[in-house]
Amino acid sequence: MSDETSPLSEFPTAEVRSVAHPARVAGQLTSRVWNVTALCFLVAIALIWAALDTSGTQIQIAFTEGHGLVPGDKVRYRGIDVGEVKSLVLDDDLKHVTVTAELTAESAPLAREGTRFWIEKPDIRLGQIRGLDTLLSGRYVGVLPGSPNGARATVFEGLSDPPPSVEDISDGLEIVLESIQRFGLQRGSPVSYRGVDIGHVISVGLTNDSSNVVARTYIRPEYRSLIRDNTRFWSNSGIDLRFGFQGLEFDAETLATIAAGGVAMATPDAAGERVSTGHRFELTKSPRDEWLEWQPRLAIGSASLPDDFIFPQPTIAISQGKGALAVFGHNRRRGWLLAVENRAILGPADLLSFDKEDERTLEIWGETIPIVAEGIIISGGLAKRVLSAEEFKAESTWPRAKIQPNADLSKYQELIVTCGSDNLTTPIATDRLTFAEDRWQIDSRLPFDETWHGACVMSSNGNLLGIMLQTENGMVIENIKPDLIR
Repeated sequence: MSDETSPLSEFPTAEVRSVAHPARVAGQLTSRVWNVTALCFLVAIALIWAALDTSGTQIQIAFTEGHGLVPGDKVRYRGIDVGEVKSLVLDDDLKHVTVTAELTAESAPLAREGTRFWIEKPDIRLGQIRGLDTLLSGRYVGVLPGSPNGARATVFEGLSDPPPSVEDISDGLEIVLESIQRFGLQRGSPVSYRGVDIGHVISVGLTNDSSNVVARTYIRPEYRSLIRDNTRFWSNSGIDLRFGFQGLEFDAETLATIAAGGVAMATPDAAGERVSTGHRFELTKSPRDEWLEWQPRLAIGSASLPDDFIFPQPTIAISQGKGALAVFGHNRRRGWLLAVENRAILGPADLLSFDKEDERTLEIWGETIPIVAEGIIISGGLAKRVLSAEEFKAESTWPRAKIQPNADLSKYQELIVTCGSDNLTTPIATDRLTFAEDRWQIDSRLPFDETWHGACVMSSNGNLLGIMLQTENGMVIENIKPDLIR
């Protein structure tokens, strides 16, 4: 029989394959289960770590009164929520209330030694109204941070009353005023110099032997140079009525001092030595006549400046055109100009430059001066103009010897920008400056705007280094070229 007709050729052919041993299959399944288990374990650790990283810091604050605070009330700083009250319990001695609060992760730096906490509530008293927002939104725990270099802390002693509005009390000057009477002083009473608030009263109490009244007083950092060992303090509370040959004389300070008391001060022309925290002064009921005549020249604005530091006194000026749009203010430029030696004024070129197509004038020192082509030197964005003896009305001038041309600002850690007054004097760190095109670009996040156009930029040794200008690219500091001080 041939192969084609063989009956075996009609049956299918089997394919034999090797099969894994059961023990091997079980091992593979076990390995996969362990891999999945390990992966789940790693994911769980990551979730726990993320939860711990976003969780806040728990702190405990002891208050003498709860003032209606309940769990869920907020902890606030600068008007924003930085935490939440978790619980309130009475201490074992029944004399304190311990508040447990949780700060947010971003607000964890508040948990440092020196941070102060209080319960914000409605407070209506003579000379002071605060906390009215709590009538609608409920009470909350207020915060005032301590030093950023303070040690970490989680247990605090709460204040019974809100502290005075002080950013960092360690930078200012704390002195003690002693008197035989209280003279209406209370916590928060203002301390003024020539009618300008320079500090406030922190607390009022009696001496240990109850013979005198003592008032702890805080002077803000920029004004601490005004306080010398021969400074005199007196009460300016209330209203003073006097009847003399010239009729009835009425003398009173602001409503705040009438209602809440106040302290005034004066320093002699021959100012004494600076004082340190804790120095004691006598507080009198009224000033002597000669105290009111004292008029010392003392540098203010920075506690780190030397005693002999003299600030330049630039003058606000307005350059006005007489074109068709001048009526609408479109041709009006405003800025600061500094009077220098030899009847010259130095400042932004857009205030001093001559425009032959538009007759311009300069309003300065209460006078109107025509801007002419003669007597002007322009260098970059700055200019110097020499005035005639009749036009120059400045009371003081800045010496050319204290102008440093082509100054490299990067060699200084900090500069002082000033327009001559304390509210327009501020330090600026040089790491916020970028040098470009012979100018120093100022970080746009710093609080400088057109009101600083023409401000003087000083070094800590009292030299004028540059002038601040407003440009299309923001605020810049321009160096003073040598030809502007010849």
